[in-house]
Amino acid sequence: MNAKLIAGVASMLVLAPSFGQAAKKKKIERKDQRPNILFILADDMGRECLGCYGSTYKTPNLDAFAQQGLQFNYCTSQPLSTPSRVEALTGKYNYKNYSEFQFMNQDQKTFANLAKDAGYTTCISGKWQLGQNAGLPKLFGFDNYCLYHLTWKGNKYCKPEFEQDGVKHTECTEDQYGPDYFSDYLLGWIEKNQDRPWLAYYAMTLVHDPFNPTPDSQDWDMDPNKRYDEDNKYFPDMCSYTDKLFGKVMKKLDDLKLRENTIVIFVGDNGTARYITVPMKDGSEVKGGKAMPIETGTGVPMLASWGKYESQFKNHQVDDLVDFTDFMATFADAMNIQIPAEWDTDGHSFLPVLRGEKNPNEREWVFVHYQPNHVPQANLEKYSCRFFKDHTYKYYSTGAFYNYKKDPEERRGLTMKDRTKEEKALSAKYKAMMDKLPKWELGDKCVKKVVLPGYEPVATKKNGRGTQGQGAGKQGQAGNQQGQGAQTAK
Repeated sequence: MNAKLIAGVASMLVLAPSFGQAAKKKKIERKDQRPNILFILADDMGRECLGCYGSTYKTPNLDAFAQQGLQFNYCTSQPLSTPSRVEALTGKYNYKNYSEFQFMNQDQKTFANLAKDAGYTTCISGKWQLGQNAGLPKLFGFDNYCLYHLTWKGNKYCKPEFEQDGVKHTECTEDQYGPDYFSDYLLGWIEKNQDRPWLAYYAMTLVHDPFNPTPDSQDWDMDPNKRYDEDNKYFPDMCSYTDKLFGKVMKKLDDLKLRENTIVIFVGDNGTARYITVPMKDGSEVKGGKAMPIETGTGVPMLASWGKYESQFKNHQVDDLVDFTDFMATFADAMNIQIPAEWDTDGHSFLPVLRGEKNPNEREWVFVHYQPNHVPQANLEKYSCRFFKDHTYKYYSTGAFYNYKKDPEERRGLTMKDRTKEEKALSAKYKAMMDKLPKWELGDKCVKKVVLPGYEPVATKKNGRGTQGQGAGKQGQAGNQQGQGAQTAK
């Protein structure tokens, strides 16, 4: 280990949260036996990135978790980060509350607010990007936080810049790595709160661009300046580092004997960046579909387990339909609390599945309303859409109808002439359902932006080194060159 790395580790220890004393305390038997909830959201990680879904990438910890727990094969997200996060946090379809990219309307309630109402302590660590005001995490129900992109956007990987419980940290060195810090904060917080029910939202910064070396990459130790290099060749390393951090979290739960009574959900927020192609074990290749409504943009990995029920899982492969509105409903079910009717949520609880049972409320379809409301240079508005989807078919508000199992890139819709009797009946059913929704034209903004007094955005700080955020340009360029299936669907 070189001198700079030793110095960096020492510096990180100085910065680390003061949670270490918890380990010296005698463990107290917890009276409240409701489960802990750990929701882990990977950034821009499609299914093709995990070995358990057929990838050649090395993800042994996640693969083992899938084998012990549950691997969901039909989880549907929004195609882009912010709308997915807003949907997951609030349990609502985007047409009700999503107003602006990198923002969540401040009149909304989240699953953290719900957990607080249920007597849980709460935490978020990792990526925020939901409004630039230091008071927002607490407004949305989080007792503690360690966040990138809260009141400003600094570095998130090498030499990270972040905010922790009201304190800004800009003193990290090139030997320090943001994802390590976010995971260490989370683990310290879990240790401190192990004797009470808790909900933690681990919003990972990995594997979103820029694609930089990780501490496990060969180039990391060659030259500190190379740690800022951007190259697609580092993407597999970033996926493996995501897996490493996941393994670290699970080990902490095991060490604290919390695994048995903790619900752990790992999910991607949308598909992989479109300029990434992942080689698969069967010899095929999968091109990322971020920002597009096709399966590689909205079909995301989801692994889950409730430790004490793992012995009851008769089948570790789950084909139940799940969308991002379902997380709040499931958490409410686990916490034995009702979601207030005035919150107007849309989700279905899949908690029975986590107990090894058949879900009596299993979905027949999932719904996506997607308007990116994105930065203009990314040219993503053309991908806006509404669709219903089941295990085989997708029906868009335009009337386009696809068998996405046979045509995953949605290059050729099924005309009325092409459709079987059963397909005609199904598309008619979805049309009737679509017609009952509030009127919306492709490209329309969703709802009015809501900013509460005292929570106005603060002035932003420019990127420290100019490397974080350059990927938007690449994303935009890729969007101009790809997405044939998405365009066909309109």
